[in-house]
Amino acid sequence: MRNIRITGESVADREAGNRLEKKEQKKNIAVNTLYTMGGLIFMNAVLQIVITPLLNRVMGAEQLGGLLYITGLIAIVCPSVGQALNTSRLVVRRNFAVTNGDYDWILLVFGAIGSGVALWMSRNSLEGPVMAVGVFVLFMFTVFRYYGDVEYRLNLNYQRYFIYYLLIGLGYLAGFGVYYVTGQWVWIYLIGEGAALVFVGLTGSIFHQFFQRSQYFSTALGRGFFLTLSYLITNTTMNMDRLVIKQVLGNEQVTWYYVVSLIGKTLVLLIAPINTIVISYLTRRKELLTRSQFGKAVLAGGGVSFVFFLACQVGTPLFVWLFYRNLYDSVRGLVTVVNLAQILGLFSAFLFILVLTFTDEKWQLWIQLAHFVILLVSSVLAARAYGMIGFAWASLGANSLRVAAVIILGLLKAGKDKGGSNADR
Repeated sequence: MRNIRITGESVADREAGNRLEKKEQKKNIAVNTLYTMGGLIFMNAVLQIVITPLLNRVMGAEQLGGLLYITGLIAIVCPSVGQALNTSRLVVRRNFAVTNGDYDWILLVFGAIGSGVALWMSRNSLEGPVMAVGVFVLFMFTVFRYYGDVEYRLNLNYQRYFIYYLLIGLGYLAGFGVYYVTGQWVWIYLIGEGAALVFVGLTGSIFHQFFQRSQYFSTALGRGFFLTLSYLITNTTMNMDRLVIKQVLGNEQVTWYYVVSLIGKTLVLLIAPINTIVISYLTRRKELLTRSQFGKAVLAGGGVSFVFFLACQVGTPLFVWLFYRNLYDSVRGLVTVVNLAQILGLFSAFLFILVLTFTDEKWQLWIQLAHFVILLVSSVLAARAYGMIGFAWASLGANSLRVAAVIILGLLKAGKDKGGSNADR
């Protein structure tokens, strides 16, 4: 009997320990989410509430539209390489002992190719060879910055993750001072991105042993390549307005759409902290999501997205009135359609991160490619026929189809709820 009592106490102690561990993990997740959101909120607040409105006053809507086209290319190329390889490393490390050099080498090659293509695409918006060199360096800095925060995601050090993005925002402010003196806007972004790279260089080791590859380099290259293509399609889709509207409607309309979609796009960017926490923790555990768990995540994400949509409906007109009053009458008729399209993009980004933890990267690539083709064709035709409102409705329709496709894929590929193994990847 004494042995049974001791065994019972041991089981009870173990269960109490497990409960304490789960409680501590939930606390850590909440704190880490605050750190990641805090850094990104600060960085984006500096850029969207301070820097861009000031540039609008100094440059005007027409010239700002040209700058936004270049920063749109940055938003397409740089996270498509840097963030894709960042996420790939988190996923691949579950099964393969990849090294810094495996990903640093790929980062350099992919980044240089992407930056060269983006520089060529922005050639008509640049003033002279010096600005061209500065923009190319900016592309490369931003590619490395998007990858660099994996240092803190690998070891779950979100205090330094917060500082990383805090320094970018402070760097943008310092860079605007340099721009005000020199008249060269590229300094705003160079100083911000450079500040983050200096910090990760001093506090981390992610760029150490840069060219030393392991036996798993081919695995990192193959899976990183597919994820990069997927991110490239996603980010091109997210910034389709700057590409299509510039070519079909002109620079000034680029600024209009940017302003009316800014709140929604900022929320899409802010979903990244949640995605960061989700994938960091899910890739550290062996169990994969079941269908019921995925279904609950879909419902939760849908509820949060609806709240975000309501916030956008209130916030967008107020934001435009406060910071871009000269454009208010031109954009107020677009608010509802544009916000709904942006929020559906946010929702699908969250769902893609979940699905990526239990499916092969190729599935994400094919869905993104189909979405890209549908959006490109429909938005060009709609913009030519109906102007800005046509482009907005085309975006809404394409994003609705993407959400439906990801939900269906997740339900088909998630693991069985009772004793089943995960579906084939």
